[in-house]
Amino acid sequence: MNTNLQECVLEPNGARFFRGDLHIHSYRASHDVPDSSMTPAEIIATAVQEKLAIIAIADHNEISNVSEAMAEGNAAGVLVVPAVELSTPEGHLLCYLPDIDRLTQFHGRLSLAGRGTQESRCRSTMRECLDLAKDLSGFCILAHVDGGNGYETNHPGGAPAKQDIICHPALLGIELVNAASVVTFAPGDPDPARVQLGRFRNAQLGYGEKQALARVLNSDSHRLTALGRNASEAKKLTRYKMTKPTFEGLRHALEEGDSRIRLEDEIPNSTPFVLGASFVGGFLKDQRIHFSSNLNCIIGGRGTGKSTTFEAVRCLAGDRSKERVVDSEVWPEALHLFWQDEAGTQHSLIRPIHEDLLNLDNNDGGPVNFEIDCFGQGEAARVREEAREDPLALMRYLDTFSCRRARRRRASSQRP
Repeated sequence: MNTNLQECVLEPNGARFFRGDLHIHSYRASHDVPDSSMTPAEIIATAVQEKLAIIAIADHNEISNVSEAMAEGNAAGVLVVPAVELSTPEGHLLCYLPDIDRLTQFHGRLSLAGRGTQESRCRSTMRECLDLAKDLSGFCILAHVDGGNGYETNHPGGAPAKQDIICHPALLGIELVNAASVVTFAPGDPDPARVQLGRFRNAQLGYGEKQALARVLNSDSHRLTALGRNASEAKKLTRYKMTKPTFEGLRHALEEGDSRIRLEDEIPNSTPFVLGASFVGGFLKDQRIHFSSNLNCIIGGRGTGKSTTFEAVRCLAGDRSKERVVDSEVWPEALHLFWQDEAGTQHSLIRPIHEDLLNLDNNDGGPVNFEIDCFGQGEAARVREEAREDPLALMRYLDTFSCRRARRRRASSQRP
């Protein structure tokens, strides 16, 4: 890897998405796991292989393998969230606690019958379980809500008792059998009763109009080969956005599910993105930026270098900017830019002042730009002023972006 690129990617770049599987069963603790290889050690080893940063062993009404799994996960760099799946009278409920001590307290205060047998069940009501989880700073997710023994399957409609569950502050999400499920408890859900329950939830808990229960996919794996896959056997689970994997980071992701949770079924397999920028000389001398593959915000007061940073990244678009800051006295003597293409190949580029970009990895025809639609602060100000006299000025400006996309689509379709 290019030395400058190495230095860039070592810089912090904020929160990112981590892959998680929050519903895994283990041998002996769950009565219906026939796979003797589903031990805590093997589960952690498979989690590492499947690039899972966050997992939870949530056995049926039992917690005997959680402590060992947490120790194995700590050694391997995998966050193991203390958890249990309860077969309550109303349906299955996934419960997550901050640490093993509170999981043990939680488990000990439940009314459980048939421990360790095929008839094991939780006699505590779902409401009681949610109350207890809240008291111990935990949270819960409705398990396979649209499948067998799922809460929505067992209790369709909008009964008052159901409102108590959906509006409970300890309930943060719903687990789906597959990503195509229509169950959301939010606008767009085809069931008016569920939509109404979602509105009640937001009103009762003081949430914003667009907030909703987080929707997640897990493996619900009972054998090692299923771990890391959803119920349809696809290698598509859920990603959670946080600075680093922690219990509170996971809670926050579920609370802000619209921006911090992504079902992998809904994510493109690969997209190009900017990796970083490094400045040699100029106003931003010796500065390095490691960009996130998600949202990046450049924030600062007047004269702090926002425009220089923006125009530097804009060089990757291929079109020369007309902004005065480019190649001015504050512009870097040498600008290093790094990006990663759809195939995962990383490209290191350099742009000496007053010159064009050069691909350092392949200076004989290597790519020096990729498709980016962008406009600067100066352009936006000019268009805004023009629009005062000519309302169509904004439309013409926006049309330039749609025309570029159309040209790119045509060019792509003509490639051999």
